[in-house]
Parts: sequence; C-alpha cells; structure tokens
Amino acid sequence: MLLTLSVVALLVAPPLPELRTEATAGGSVFHVKNGGTQPLTGFLIELVNYPGSSYMYFQDEMSAAPLGAGAAKQIPVVNMTVGAVPEYVKMQAALYGDGSTAGSAEKVAQLMERRRHVLATVRELISRLEKTPAATAEELKQWAESIPAPTRANRNTQAAINNVAAKGVILDVAARVDGALVRLRAAERAMRD
Repeated sequence: MLLTLSVVALLVAPPLPELRTEATAGGSVFHVKNGGTQPLTGFLIELVNYPGSSYMYFQDEMSAAPLGAGAAKQIPVVNMTVGAVPEYVKMQAALYGDGSTAGSAEKVAQLMERRRHVLATVRELISRLEKTPAATAEELKQWAESIPAPTRANRNTQAAINNVAAKGVILDVAARVDGALVRLRAAERAMRD
C-alpha cells in the first residue's frame, strides 16, 4: 500500500520548471518555462558545483506575477558567469499556486523559509505604516540598513538569504512609500492564500 501511494505521489508531483541559460552582452538571460499544470509562484535557480563561485536567483517577490501553466518568461541578470557555464546552472526548487512543490527537499525548504521571512517583513511594514502613516522613506531605509549584509562566509546561509530578501522588500517600499500600505496589504493577502 505504501509503495502504491509513493508511486502515485511521484506521478502527480509537478515537474521542476524548464530552464535554459544563455550569455548576453553584459550579463545572462534565464529562460524559464512552467511545464506544470498550476501557476508557478516561486523558484530557485542556482549555480551548482562550480569551482570557486556561487550564485542563487530567487523569484518569489511580492511584485512578481505567477507564471501560468505552459507559460515562459525571460529573466535578464547582470551575472556573466551563469551565462558562461550554463551546464552548472540548475533549477533547484519550485512552488506552485496549489501549494505543491518540486525539487530538492532542502532547497524547497529554503525557498519556503525565505517566503515566510518575507511575509513576516511585509507584516512588520504594514504595522509600522499603520502606526505612523507618515513614515518616511528615510526611516525605512534606516531599518533596511540595520539588517546585516551577507558576507562571503555566510552568503548561502538561510539567515543571509532571508536578510537579503527582507532588505529588498523594505527598500522597495521605501522607494515607493506613497500608497505602500495598500500594496503591502495586497501582497500579504496574496502570500497567505
């Protein structure tokens, strides 16, 4: 019975999105295609086992629209290494709109923990903006700057990954503080649904 359930689970598990990486002048482009039947809501692309270098690209931001079933998109990045060694660039994890996941269990957990941390940051931003509706971009920038930056030694740890994501969300809101509370509430609803 357990073997049958395991086989069925493997048959219905969504696939990792397709990934093709190419070099461009001054950077690289990721070509991502959702081969699943559900909208793709988040994913992790990583440079795997390349000597002396590491690279991670997370797509799970509140401003990114889900990638529909069968849809494809191009993502330009400034990193030239990933375009030069596409055989080392792998899709590691994916999150889908129905809650299903694909990829390495460790990388899926990493992506989900990052998402939880971003949601907590969004909720803190909402709280701060509700308490002080006239919060300034400068105050938000100061908060972002108080978050420790990753170092070469810790850049691939969950804490560093979470900090980079949180800092990005805070700085994005600081840049567009007018109307931010409305956008944050919408993002919170989207992330918890």
